[in-house]
Amino acid sequence: MSTQFLTNLSEQEFKEFLKDALKEILSEQLGAVKQQLPDILNIKEASEFLKLKITTLYEKTSRKQIPHFKKGNKLYFYLSELQNWIKQGKVKTREEIESEAVTYTLNNHLKKAA
Repeated sequence: MSTQFLTNLSEQEFKEFLKDALKEILSEQLGAVKQQLPDILNIKEASEFLKLKITTLYEKTSRKQIPHFKKGNKLYFYLSELQNWIKQGKVKTREEIESEAVTYTLNNHLKKAA
């Protein structure tokens, strides 16, 4: 049986309550996921983490497109290196590209002037 409660919360107070509750729930779930993954993953664990087929992962390792190491004929992956590899694939926003272009232009203009 669920408990129901009524309260005189303002809309802002209700939003804050929901935000805090969601943060708590998500942090608990994220903590559980982090505890399940070891620091070093085998091929199966890495494919599940990356949501890639094992054959695709073998292909990426043979082409040296993904950080890995071998011991004997087994492949292993550091979880932290896989996370960094994913982050390297970030697509820049238009604002980031424009900002880099302005910085590049200004730096090159200053070098030519000197």
